Amino acid sequence: MKNVFLLLTISFFVGCEDDKGNSEDEKMAEDIWQEIQGYSNWDQTVDWTDIKSSLDGTHGNFVQIWLNQEALPSFEDSISTDLPYGSISVKEGYSSIDGSSINTITVMKKIEGFDPDHGDWFWASFDTNGDVNKAGSVSSCYNCHISGIDYIKFKSH
Repeated sequence: MKNVFLLLTISFFVGCEDDKGNSEDEKMAEDIWQEIQGYSNWDQTVDWTDIKSSLDGTHGNFVQIWLNQEALPSFEDSISTDLPYGSISVKEGYSSIDGSSINTITVMKKIEGFDPDHGDWFWASFDTNGDVNKAGSVSSCYNCHISGIDYIKFKSH
């Protein structure tokens, strides 16, 4: 019985490793948190201006999205190609339409060579204090976003 418990315990922690990331991923996420400071002054596309209802609720019932200057040109027309390296998307998820309660701040950053099997996107989820919830090559993120163009989803935010 002890062996079964030990095996289940080890399996649980190994299975959760992908969601939390490793210390190198967490360090990279902390650096990205510093890089995105002031993101609410970044540009938004016409489709993502202001708070919008989220169709699937993954990040919250409502979301708002900002793009850095590397990513923005890819959204001027209908996106049809991969975004350039250095592109960053920041999404705030809210419980209510007024944006008074942020659930999470989710970031995608395209880093050359980071994860070629999944578009080289680094994923990070933060609380409002900048503490890392998840970071790195997060399967729940890329599996959900794989249907988008270069992992960018348009039909549901």
